[in-house]
Amino acid sequence: MNIPGLDIKTNTLTVSLILLLLLFLGLEISDKLSYYYFRDFKFSQYIKAAVLLGFLIYQIVIKDYKFILIATSLCLAFSIGQVFLDTSFTNNALLTFFKFFFPLLLFAYLNKRTLKNKLTPIFFSTFEGLIVFNSILIFIGVIFSIKLFNTYQGDRFGFNGMFAAVSNGSYAYIITLLYFLLSYKDKVFKNWKFILIFISCFFIGTKAVYLAMALTLAYIVVAAKIPHKKTILSLGAIVSLAAAYYFFFHYGIFNSIRQSDGLISALLSYRDELFLERTLPYIQENWSWVNYLFGGVSDFDLRSQMEFIDVFFFWGLLGGAFYLFIFYKLFLPFKLSRTGIFFIAFLAFIVLLAGNFFAYSFVAMFLMVLKLKLEESNKEDT
Repeated sequence: MNIPGLDIKTNTLTVSLILLLLLFLGLEISDKLSYYYFRDFKFSQYIKAAVLLGFLIYQIVIKDYKFILIATSLCLAFSIGQVFLDTSFTNNALLTFFKFFFPLLLFAYLNKRTLKNKLTPIFFSTFEGLIVFNSILIFIGVIFSIKLFNTYQGDRFGFNGMFAAVSNGSYAYIITLLYFLLSYKDKVFKNWKFILIFISCFFIGTKAVYLAMALTLAYIVVAAKIPHKKTILSLGAIVSLAAAYYFFFHYGIFNSIRQSDGLISALLSYRDELFLERTLPYIQENWSWVNYLFGGVSDFDLRSQMEFIDVFFFWGLLGGAFYLFIFYKLFLPFKLSRTGIFFIAFLAFIVLLAGNFFAYSFVAMFLMVLKLKLEESNKEDT
């Protein structure tokens, strides 16, 4: 029986993506619970490995020779870098390689299918519902001081709900803000879900999210049909600068860091020191000229947590440039609108100052949603 608008293949894709979102949400909750109660429980790693293997088998079955060539090239670059290390092909290095590989497989899988059917709104509604659910957990954490929902361990303020890693929570909410802007544009503040999510962002406690909130408000003002835009934007900039000055020079943990270690360390949350004290010494002591081209890391925990630097730390100059090019082409195989270009530049700027973007599979799930929304938005604009 043929139902108009209901295509088995595209609906199977939609259902699979919904299940994938729910699965990785469950794994993220599992990771956070395991950190608090089980410590070395690694159940989620095996599930993620199975999903990665499934995507890889799919690309082989459909004979996607272009992607197979890309995968082979990346394997070769990784192997060359490892061969020229004294300690090579460690479990840490291999695991990191597959982490970098995961988003490429996911995007390649999406690029071979079309998500446009009657179940598509359900996919996006599922995504919105998950973020609303997590935002409610953040409010519960704030009200009742529930440590399980904390962003950080220790005394630093922040609540991120179910997210196990600090960066996962930050990127999830940053990408969600972009998603809502794409979906509702200047009418976004009429959407109760966005209002709830935006307010919850105040409690996450990461500089990247606060920067994204400021840029979000600026975009809404520019896009909205209201008078005195320049005045509003100027006042917003002054308030933002005043708040930054207050927290970096008068109050709180960032002021303490600035006083003891300098403004750069406060702005980068010690990432500059990680680079100078861990990443750079490893490079100087272990790399040959070949490694400068193709990278080579035995322990990726020595990374600086400044993402673009870390890509080149793992892949080298030539390998890193190739990886970033492939990532971009698979993530955005279509031409972006002006709005899309702004949003990607927005995200890239934040990634420049933060870490753990390319190698976290949960971030790839949110990028999947953004990718599909960008594609849908582009079609609406043309």
